[in-house]
Amino acid sequence: MMYSKRLVIIIIITCTVAYTAGYWMDHAYKKRWATLFFDKSDELIRGNNNYDIIFLGNSRVHFGINPYYVDSVTKLSSYNLGIGGADMEDIMLTSNIYLQQHPKPRLVILSLDMGGLTENETLKTRFHYLFYLDNDTISKYMNKAGFLTGLIKVFPFTKYSFFDEYNRTSLFLKGKQYPVFRHNIYKGFFNIHQYINKIEGDLYNNNTGSDRLSGTAITYFRKTLSMLKQKGISVVLLAPPEKISSKNRGTAFKLVADSIFTSISNEYQLKYLHFENDASYTDDYFVDDIHLNEPGTKIYSMQLADSIKSILY
Repeated sequence: MMYSKRLVIIIIITCTVAYTAGYWMDHAYKKRWATLFFDKSDELIRGNNNYDIIFLGNSRVHFGINPYYVDSVTKLSSYNLGIGGADMEDIMLTSNIYLQQHPKPRLVILSLDMGGLTENETLKTRFHYLFYLDNDTISKYMNKAGFLTGLIKVFPFTKYSFFDEYNRTSLFLKGKQYPVFRHNIYKGFFNIHQYINKIEGDLYNNNTGSDRLSGTAITYFRKTLSMLKQKGISVVLLAPPEKISSKNRGTAFKLVADSIFTSISNEYQLKYLHFENDASYTDDYFVDDIHLNEPGTKIYSMQLADSIKSILY
C-alpha cells in the first residue's frame, strides 16, 4: 500500500515537472520562431480574416513578395502564406487549412520553381505544426509524415523528442533581433537584406531536393489546383525572378520542370506570369541566385501588383 502511494506521488510529481518544463519550452520556442513561423501559422490556422489575395510557395514567396506594396497598388488586401522550403504537399496542406478557416480569396498566386517537383518530404521538418495538432487536418498530415501525433496530444512535451538538433538547441539560444525597416516584416512577408549581401546559414531553407522528378509532387500540385478551381477561386501561376547568371539556368532538370508547369497551366487554363527572364532584376537586387534583397522585393511586388490589377479589373 505504501509502495503504491509512493508510486502515485512520483508519477504526479514527474508529470507536473514534465508539463511545467514543456510549457516553458513551448513559450521559449514560440518566441524564438514567432516572426518566421508562428505569426504566419496563427493567421493560417486560427485566424479568420478575409483576404482578397493569398500568395503560396516557398522561400521565394516568403522572402520575396511584400503584401504592403501589392495592397498599395491594387487597393486590395493580401497575405503572404509562403514558407521556406515548401514542397507541393506543404502547399496543398496550406491551401486546405486556409479554406477551412477563412472566406475564400478572389485570387491565389502560386509561385513555382523546380524544387516543387522533387521529393522533399518537407513536413518531416515542420516542427512548428506540432503546436497545432488540435486541428484534425494538420494532425492527419503530421501523422502521415511520421510523427506520433496521438502521443503528442496527450503529452505535449514529447514533441521535442522529434525535433532535430538545430531546433532543440534553438530553445536555449537567444535569437538575433531582426532589423526592421520599410515594411520588411509585414503580413507574412519577411526580408532583412537591405543591400547585396550573401545569405548566412539556412535561413531561406529553399531545398531543391534531388534532381529527380516526383510523380507524387505533380499529383499534389494537380490536387491543389483542382481544389481551388472547384471552390471557384481564380489561380495564377508565377515564375519568380532569377539572377541572369544563375547556375540553374539551362539545366536539363530546370527545362523539364518548366515544361511541366507550362503544360499543367495550359491544361487548367491558368494564367502563368513569368518574371524569371526580366532584365530589370540586375545582380544588385539579389542575395544569391534566386532570392531578392529588400529593394528587389519592392520592385517585384509592385510589378506583380500591376499584373494582378490587369487580371482582376
